[in-house]
Parts: sequence; structure tokens; C-alpha cells
Amino acid sequence: MGRSIQTLSFQAAATNHGVITGAELTQRQIRELEFYEEFSERNASAEVCFDAIAGKETRPWNSYWRLAEIARQQFKSGNQKLLDFGCGTGESSVVFARIGYEVFGFDLSPNNISIAGRLAQKYGMTGRTHFSVSVAEKLDYPTGTFDLVVGTDILHHVDIERALEETFRVLKTGGLAIFHEPIRSPVFDRLRETAFGKWLIPRKASLDHHITEDERKLAQADLQIIKAFDPDFTMQRFLMFSRLDRFIRSPNSKSPSFLEKLDFKLFKIFPFLKIYGGIAVIVLRK
Repeated sequence: MGRSIQTLSFQAAATNHGVITGAELTQRQIRELEFYEEFSERNASAEVCFDAIAGKETRPWNSYWRLAEIARQQFKSGNQKLLDFGCGTGESSVVFARIGYEVFGFDLSPNNISIAGRLAQKYGMTGRTHFSVSVAEKLDYPTGTFDLVVGTDILHHVDIERALEETFRVLKTGGLAIFHEPIRSPVFDRLRETAFGKWLIPRKASLDHHITEDERKLAQADLQIIKAFDPDFTMQRFLMFSRLDRFIRSPNSKSPSFLEKLDFKLFKIFPFLKIYGGIAVIVLRK
């Protein structure tokens, strides 16, 4: 590793809202902290793309654009507070601040938080963003603070039940929680778990492939936990044939994906296919 994380993980980490001590971290949280401290060092040159909120086009077939679109639709005034739940290096936080929200973002990794602060400054959003080190299962924000909570690829890294308890605690009554998550699907995940699938798409912890030791896709049991918080939660699925984009599209391409469009149309025409979607945008209301 680039520096000793084992020592860091057992030190007190000062935050804007309190103090986290290593003694309070679970072994899983320590492993996640170690991973993201090094991962963020390797990927410190974050950039922000505002295309999804620019209003020049819409891409309802793209899960990340859909997440941003819901946040944009919920925006009513600059007094609204949004929590970027596990903000990472802050790209989404800056996008939400550009929409007009006052954005609060937390992350387990102090290095991620440092990068997020620099990114907000780079895009002129320092006055509308507030970042702190925290864990998803024990937030330092007062009860009923936020109009909107948005988490991008975070629930599958944490204790879902405890994280949602905290989500609903800090949400205002009537507020929305929106999560973008990988989700298990029949056939595709079974194939991926074969020897050939593991060779083709490695699932071991890897900084190169951005895979942590403890992450796992949401399963049916996780959806039951989510349902306990909001029996009427909605879930829109994405990523069926567009799984192949990782093999045929440049990761730097900004053009619309034909396969994402195809999935979107197929899910509309044949709703029974939605179960094969490997990404879900989940919306809960308090």
C-alpha cells in the first residue's frame, strides 16, 4: 500500500460533526477504509460531468442519468438539503449542488473527503457543499435534517438494515431516499459465478477492478429489508444486454449506449424480463 492504513484506521478521525475512532469500526469497515484510502490515492484526479442535469437531452435508459433526473425533479428551492450517502470523491455531490441543493456528503475514507473538498472548490461549489468522515451505520446528522438522501453504489458495501435506519432517521417526513445499486439476477449471476465467469470477470478484491473484499450485490433478502422501511418502495431495473458494454465500449465514451436503449425498450415491451436487470434505482419515501 502507498501508506500504512492499519495505523490510520485505529486513530481518531476528526470530522465536521464529531469523531470516529478506530475502536468503533467493525472489521468490515476497517477493510473498506483501507481499500478506499489506497484506491482514492490512485484515482485522485476526479472530474465532474454535468450532462445528466444540463437539460440538453435525457437518457432514461441510463441508470446514473435516471438517478440524477429524479434528484432534479425533486428540487424545488435552494433551501432543500440533500445527503450524498457515501459520497466517495464527491463527483455526485458537486452535481447535486449544481442543481441547487445544499449538499452534505460523508464517506468512511478521509482521503475521499479531502478529494471531494478540492473538487467542490474546483467547480465553485464550496459554499453549497459540506463534507465529513462518517460511517453509514451511525450518522452524525440531527434527526429530520434532509429533504433527500441519495446513495450511489453504497448499500452493497454496508450493513443495509442499520444504514437504512440511519437514512430514515435523518430524512424529513415525506422525504425521499434514492439508491443506485447492483442487484442479483437469475442466469447472469449464476453464469458469472462459474469458473469461466470468474476468469472472465474477476470477483476477488482488486484495486484495478474496483472490487472490495466484502461488497456483494443486493439479493432478495436485502429487498425484504428495504420493503420493511417502505412497503411501497419502487425499483427500476437496468443492465441486461448492456452488460456487454464493458467489453465493446470505450470506458471514456460519452455517447448513448445502444444496448442500454435496447434494454429499456425490452423492459417496457416485456416486463417479465426486468428480473434480469443487474442494476436497480430504488426509491423509498419516509
